[in-house]
Amino acid sequence: MFFIKGFLKSFIILLLPLLVYSQKTINVTFEESSEDFANPERGFFHARELTKPQNFDIRGENLTLIYGRISADDFRDKPFSDAFLQAIQTGFDEARKQGIKVNPRVAYNSGPHPGCVAKYGDDAPKDIVLTHIAQLKPLWHKNKDVINLIDAGFIGGWGEWHNSAHGLDSLHNRREILFAILDALPKDRMVVQRTPHYKRAIFTGSEIDGDSIITKERAFDGSYLSRVGHLNDCFLSSENDVGTYAFIDQGWTVEKELEYIGTESRYVPFGGETCSMDERGKCSNAVREMEKLHINYLNLDYNPNVLNRWKEENCFEQIRRRLGYRFVLKSALIPEYINQGSSMKLTVELENKGFGELFNPRNVEIVIINNKTKSEQVAIISDDPRFWSAGEPTTVNVELSIPNTLPVGMYSLGIRLPDSAPSIHNDPRYSIRFANSNCWDDKTGTNILTNKLQVLISKSVSENNYETFSEIR
Repeated sequence: MFFIKGFLKSFIILLLPLLVYSQKTINVTFEESSEDFANPERGFFHARELTKPQNFDIRGENLTLIYGRISADDFRDKPFSDAFLQAIQTGFDEARKQGIKVNPRVAYNSGPHPGCVAKYGDDAPKDIVLTHIAQLKPLWHKNKDVINLIDAGFIGGWGEWHNSAHGLDSLHNRREILFAILDALPKDRMVVQRTPHYKRAIFTGSEIDGDSIITKERAFDGSYLSRVGHLNDCFLSSENDVGTYAFIDQGWTVEKELEYIGTESRYVPFGGETCSMDERGKCSNAVREMEKLHINYLNLDYNPNVLNRWKEENCFEQIRRRLGYRFVLKSALIPEYINQGSSMKLTVELENKGFGELFNPRNVEIVIINNKTKSEQVAIISDDPRFWSAGEPTTVNVELSIPNTLPVGMYSLGIRLPDSAPSIHNDPRYSIRFANSNCWDDKTGTNILTNKLQVLISKSVSENNYETFSEIR
């Protein structure tokens, strides 16, 4: 009898940690919101002169992007002046103040030059272009926090890589200028260029050779190829988008081009503007192509006829919401309570219902916030949200250690996707908001999963006694 009692006592002692730490979980579901709201690095944009920062206060329109035109007409034959460089810096400063980001583009022919193709093709000699790129390098590094991407620019009419007055639109010169831009940029910033066949030629030597292409395995590896996205400044505007798709007669049909760009644009930006009315611009086709091309951004200023058509055909609001990423929480499996010094498991189901994906690096943070004191614990987890693909569900599974010094009490648990730049990391305007009702905390930039997570006193029987809030890997 003594032996049996002793055995049972030992068994209960061994089992006790499991009884104490088997967390009771609750399944929380979330309501999707159809609201249009501002989110960083995506959406419609306005065109603005970066060197004359006026009307940058666009967040009231739920916009966060501008095309930052850098009109360099006065510097076709000489380096940028200190005053001009300071004007560019002032533009970036104003963007930061307004909580927005910039797609800068340098062009040497702002015009207007009605009826004169030669004038709108005026640019600078290559040595001047390379000098300007070198001058811009410090500004690009200093202001990368508010640079969304760079339009390749510099070459030809409007900086769109055609009709160059100095022969910059040859394959050799395009390649040299593009690589100079990439070398001058921070390594985690990308360039968009016209057109898909120009990119193929630069990386393979042939406009019809599609072998060099970004795949998931090659995405974000820092190579030149992985940092070049696609720009279409005549989107949905003719059978071949006014020369964007130029090799239809050599097997590169529009559908094949869409497949090529769409494969890459899961991992690099795609965007631009419309330029004229065409059957391909009808809502029924426009939405299909935007889904296929993973489009991130579009000009809200041009072409007004196309934009009005989308409003009349009732797809404008859908496009407005879905440009770029749009993350929607579906459900979360959350512990009802946690103990000091123990661990917790969290499972979150979400879906990207946008047309596109993230392409700039960004951490995923799990946050617990004391409801009374508002003090925070933040854990950066290993998930990369750039791979939260459009049209697909995503599951975040994580186990986190709970500090043994965490005060007991009631907490909120949330997910935060802040900007990676230290200068704006804590600015909630640059954090990503999920498309759900009653989840967004605009003071902290956090998507709240629950505000009823209870932290209980530490249990001495725990085999762990964690000191930090972090992912257990």
